[in-house]
Amino acid sequence: MTLELYLLRRLVGGLLFAYGGMALVAVPCVLVHAVHKVAGVGMAAVLGYVPILMLELAPYLLPIGFLLAVVSTYGRLAADNEWTAISMAGIHPLRMVRPAALLALALSVGLYFVETRLSPSLNYQKRSYGKNSAMQLLKSLNPGRTELRFGEFYLSAAERDPDDRNLFRQVFLHLPPSEGRPAQTIYAQEVQIAVDGSILLVDLRVPRWADERYDMRVGRLQVKMDLDQAFGTQGKDREHWRFQESTELASRIERTEQLLASPAGATALATMGHADRIVPPQDLRSAAYILRARDALALICPMFLLLGVPTGLFLRRGSQLAALAVAIGYALVYYLVSMRLGKLLANNEVVPVWFAALGTSIVGSLLGLVLLARAVRT
Repeated sequence: MTLELYLLRRLVGGLLFAYGGMALVAVPCVLVHAVHKVAGVGMAAVLGYVPILMLELAPYLLPIGFLLAVVSTYGRLAADNEWTAISMAGIHPLRMVRPAALLALALSVGLYFVETRLSPSLNYQKRSYGKNSAMQLLKSLNPGRTELRFGEFYLSAAERDPDDRNLFRQVFLHLPPSEGRPAQTIYAQEVQIAVDGSILLVDLRVPRWADERYDMRVGRLQVKMDLDQAFGTQGKDREHWRFQESTELASRIERTEQLLASPAGATALATMGHADRIVPPQDLRSAAYILRARDALALICPMFLLLGVPTGLFLRRGSQLAALAVAIGYALVYYLVSMRLGKLLANNEVVPVWFAALGTSIVGSLLGLVLLARAVRT
């Protein structure tokens, strides 16, 4: 038991070190993405967006960190001849795999909960965060702020009205294209803004267009800007099937299949939407793949365990760097095949949906079992 606790401590320490290192490397990229997503909304919005992105990365970084910890721990045991000494002491080698198996099980349970319960709503929050931050900014502008920028929208004013915080004077305004209207650059004596739902209302007084093609003699003009279009959240309502927990998504898939099986139901589907708790027929295969892919993520850690232990043992005569490089290769191949190729095969009906989502994990686990059996015998 003392030896198993020793291995467990080394595995946990290696996992924390590997995950922390990868997360630290990812922070600059995450910050760049956050700044791009909520540019101009404010530093508080950027800092609030970073935890969402880091949580989204966690289900991918944790399995890789676990794989590196397994390869490093068991590779060090073999390099220091501790693995040989354990075998000579009459302790079955598989007993030394038990701490890693317990850690893999704990991580799998956590990853399953995150992917099936937390990630769908987190994905919705990520998509709508920029728009919600912009709307909050527009509704509560700081006194004295004379510049606004989000997406392609830009407003710069010489001053603000002291009594009306949403009224700007001597304004330079750039409006992005919207609903068939091309992008426009406008100068105006005054501009008043308001938010109605997801629509930004821009009331221009004495506007003058920078482009002479739009030179119109008007004293006042109101322009509407769809914030959903500006932030790419069109149709991304909370009821969309992509943002549902796995139990709800499975229920919607089943209901859609039942409706498709009956002539009357198939006709009714044409008039239904996401609020009716169904999956559009054209998205049915994609929804089924995503549902199975969420389950597949929980199998990554057991698969990486079966691959990581023999990799560490087989490469004990080489450097730790070589073993870690092979481990990174496992992770890259898995994510490339599972997330890219698997989705493509499922959507094009080349293989069954369950195999497209789970096939990589199954094949990887079988390969790991073969390698582990050979490692234990040597």
